Amino acid sequence: MQPESKVTIAIPTYNRSELLKASLESALAQDYRDYQVLVLDNASEDDIEAVVRSFADPRITYVRNETNIGIFGNWQLAVELNSSPYLSILSDDDILLPSFIRESVLALDNHPNVGFSVAQAGFIDIYNVRVDVTKTELSDNFPVGAIDGLEFIHQIVDGQKWILRTSAVMFRAYALAVVGTFDIPHSKYMLDLNLYLRIAAQFDIFFIAQELAQVRFHVEQDSQVSFHSPGGTGSLAVVAERTDAIAYLLQSPRAEDASYRQWLAERLLYINVRRSELTSELIPELNLSWSERLQIAMREIASVIPAGKRLILVDENQWGCEILAELDALPFLEHEGQYWGAPLDDEMAIQELERMRQAGASFMIIAWPAFWWLDYYSGLRNYLSSNFRRVLDNSRLVVFDLCLGDSPTLIMSPE
Repeated sequence: MQPESKVTIAIPTYNRSELLKASLESALAQDYRDYQVLVLDNASEDDIEAVVRSFADPRITYVRNETNIGIFGNWQLAVELNSSPYLSILSDDDILLPSFIRESVLALDNHPNVGFSVAQAGFIDIYNVRVDVTKTELSDNFPVGAIDGLEFIHQIVDGQKWILRTSAVMFRAYALAVVGTFDIPHSKYMLDLNLYLRIAAQFDIFFIAQELAQVRFHVEQDSQVSFHSPGGTGSLAVVAERTDAIAYLLQSPRAEDASYRQWLAERLLYINVRRSELTSELIPELNLSWSERLQIAMREIASVIPAGKRLILVDENQWGCEILAELDALPFLEHEGQYWGAPLDDEMAIQELERMRQAGASFMIIAWPAFWWLDYYSGLRNYLSSNFRRVLDNSRLVVFDLCLGDSPTLIMSPE
């Protein structure tokens, strides 16, 4: 290893010599002096070593594993070999912008209780062309500056979709020593989120309001396999990590408040329903068939909503309003009675809800195909729960009476 530097940029790599070259170039182009670059070659079969040696830069240390120790083993090795107070792990297909180290070090130096910093990231394709990401990949807006780690966990449990790109993160080595390094209790694709949550349980987090890294999207990317391929388990793994997050909050001083414990219990029940839903997609025989669930749901709706009432149906347009022939059902969002897609954000969702309520809608049904809305649109969920009574809540339906106000009482239906 080189003499100790303030920062180590570790690049675990395997059979990506062309992409690695661009990543390594970006790591060596930082406008900061005191750092070293650690390339961890996981027994690659291409010319990675020749690419690394071609730089002839004394800041680079090249380590080759004689056998492939897997992604987890190679990332662990980055932590084990680090000799710096600060460590960043750069994916071998991503890019750092020149001020990444400087801005990250500034955040960690000025906030000693911060366990890691995270910057914003842009997105490029295999040809280095900037790309727009889909809603699935798009993160909710980050906060700015240092936030309490428990608040970060709370927001994740609440449904905030903060996607932290590993290449835009810089860890404090002391925080890693306190909480332990990477672990994979649920999925090898979530070893980063698992670590972020464990650090946040004991340290603050700093969000840098600048784009300081670029994430490359391509078919070989692990996230594409996990989240966007048939049988992908990424969403299920996220649910598992969020369940752990609830446990961290229960272990914290926040849980001394009985009302907060009740909120955590409600979140746990919901997240567990999502887990079962996602598991059933992978193992269909675990649950009732689509038609069986739909038949039961129709009977339940008829038992709580009188015929002729106008209602709002949130179903991702998978049921279709015509299935509720005895009710005046409108899709959500709607335009001239037709489904108009999902709302852009919570503000739009609440505005449309109130518009339709003022126009006579008496109930809102959230059907299981759209249960993810209860996470993604956490502001809408909290607005509904705070202002209206749930008259049905089970693994098929959540029904709100939009005419009842101000002290909502949850009524659970028998399964």
